[in-house]
Amino acid sequence: MKKLILILLLPVFVGGTDVVNFGSDTPGTVPKRWSALMTHQGGAPKWVLSIYGQDKSPLKLIQRVPMPNVKGRLDHFAVDLEGRRLFVAALGDDQNTVEVIDLKMGKRIFSIPGQSKPQGVFYSPDFKKLFVANGTDGTCKIFAGDTFKLIDNLPIGTDADHLGYDPAAKYLYVGFGDAKSGGLAVIDTRSNKHITDIKTDARPGGIKIEKSRPQIYVTLSGATRLGVVDLKKREQVVAWPTGVQASVALALDESHHRLFDGVRDPAKLIVLDTESGKQVSQVEGVSGIDDLWYDASHKRVYASGVEGLKWRPCTSISKKTQIITKSSERFQRRQAPARRFGRRNSIAFTSPLHQMTKKKQQSWFSSRSRESASRKQ
Repeated sequence: MKKLILILLLPVFVGGTDVVNFGSDTPGTVPKRWSALMTHQGGAPKWVLSIYGQDKSPLKLIQRVPMPNVKGRLDHFAVDLEGRRLFVAALGDDQNTVEVIDLKMGKRIFSIPGQSKPQGVFYSPDFKKLFVANGTDGTCKIFAGDTFKLIDNLPIGTDADHLGYDPAAKYLYVGFGDAKSGGLAVIDTRSNKHITDIKTDARPGGIKIEKSRPQIYVTLSGATRLGVVDLKKREQVVAWPTGVQASVALALDESHHRLFDGVRDPAKLIVLDTESGKQVSQVEGVSGIDDLWYDASHKRVYASGVEGLKWRPCTSISKKTQIITKSSERFQRRQAPARRFGRRNSIAFTSPLHQMTKKKQQSWFSSRSRESASRKQ
């Protein structure tokens, strides 16, 4: 039997370096970013949500939340910061649900059925709606954020998977297709309308939207290149060669013009200059990588895969600066035995907390500290 563990990773700061323990009575200042990682382990069937804090070391365990009777693999997550809820795509053949976790109470509170291989998940705080890309039936299902009732079921295309959101336009981009052809479905989150498709060379993934100019970076399934989509023209305008077919995840350091490309086989991290599309560096990656994030606060890149979570410090002070690659650098790992579960058995998300007002941020973490302390008593 398999025991499945869902891990929530939370970098937290006091005075820039100290860890805030939610088990104490003293709330700290607000962390700038959430991260979450799911891993699978042997043993009795069980899901556990683990909450982590961070100081100079990558992660520190703070709390665990049981998730009983959830079967099979998980995929992407989404967070409702104000509602203090986490949405988890559970795409196991015998599961096909989106699990709802109350982060205030520290437990799972609802299971949204009727999914068809749920993969990408996005929660709109503006319109209080949950969007779920379903791979088997190729749809994007839209649910009410309060009742979880189905609002709409939009046909998208083959293997609808990765999502990317443009908060300025309120558009959600859904990747679909296969290795031969693909596209980005454009959904207006205000009206729930599927307004158009943007054709790509293959199924796009790792969707990263650049704020300073209207374009999207994507992986292309089975291709030895990355795609760049012009949002004004609504077309793929260029493809940057990588030399490998297994690019599956992207992270973007927009301010320093760096795009990080997570490659599954061979496991490596390729760094490209977004001004030129040229490769500037290449370092060891994580086996079976499934997602990737750039943490601007720590200048770190995080990658989840079958080895768990790896992190590597990096610098991006100038366009010429590259990732630090010292043989003495150590990676932080979380347990995820590759011999049992193969690829894509972990997933993470990041979501900026600084989008909330300072008053709301302080209220959120003050209540989290009190609640965690009361549960320990």
